[in-house]
Amino acid sequence: MNRAWLWLTIPIALLGAVASSVGILVDSTYERDVKSFAVQAVSQDYVTLFVAVPAILLLCRLAYRGSFSARLMWHGVVFYFAYTYTIAAFMVRFNDLFLVYTSLLACSIFALVGGVGSLGWPLKSSMFGASWPRRSVVGFLIVIVVTFLALWLSDIVPAIVNGVEPESLAESATPTNGIQVLDLSLLLPGSALTAYWVWKLEVRGYVFATGLVAYAALLSLALVAMIIGLTRADLAADAAVSVIFVVVAGAASTILFAIVRSIQKTAIET
Repeated sequence: MNRAWLWLTIPIALLGAVASSVGILVDSTYERDVKSFAVQAVSQDYVTLFVAVPAILLLCRLAYRGSFSARLMWHGVVFYFAYTYTIAAFMVRFNDLFLVYTSLLACSIFALVGGVGSLGWPLKSSMFGASWPRRSVVGFLIVIVVTFLALWLSDIVPAIVNGVEPESLAESATPTNGIQVLDLSLLLPGSALTAYWVWKLEVRGYVFATGLVAYAALLSLALVAMIIGLTRADLAADAAVSVIFVVVAGAASTILFAIVRSIQKTAIET
């Protein structure tokens, strides 16, 4: 496996730390955004600074030392940065961090594409171990796809039928909802395809699934933080919903642990 792409971890971590810490400490960062959107952005900044940045540094260190499972999870954290700062670049009102957002987006996309492409294909299925949690992964990904597909379509379809804008646009005051765009065009179809590959015992499914589960664990924490932030700001969020995302984060972490254990067990045996 080519380790060169791991070096992009350094600018991703540094820029991520700058963007999130400024978002937390400088009140004017999101002053042009709708209040509910700004609260969610700051809430996610906490998760990025205190969870995602340390995670990508740790996984990079382990991957550079030769850990295959860490390399796969590193892709998931890189995808978290790519997803998060695509949203920031397109949906956050222009501010002093715009070039930081675009630089983060560039670094994370190149790291993701280059990292996956340099894994040393074709990989052998034996590298993942006989105890790799195939059924759990497929079930988890399908639940995520169905849940968020239903959530977004329940917002979009009535708006189209009634000739009005979706309610979610009131929270961002943007022409379209960038989160819905990414989910419906990339994340959900990609997750469904990955679940199919895993079910068919295809190695590429195992590779992408490990990253997606790691990403889901991180994003779930960010969603919990957003809901808590909205609730504390009296912006009509249902704190009980955060329990659902805590469960999702717990399920993702449990599955991820099983994946890592299977890969490491195989590495020890060989």
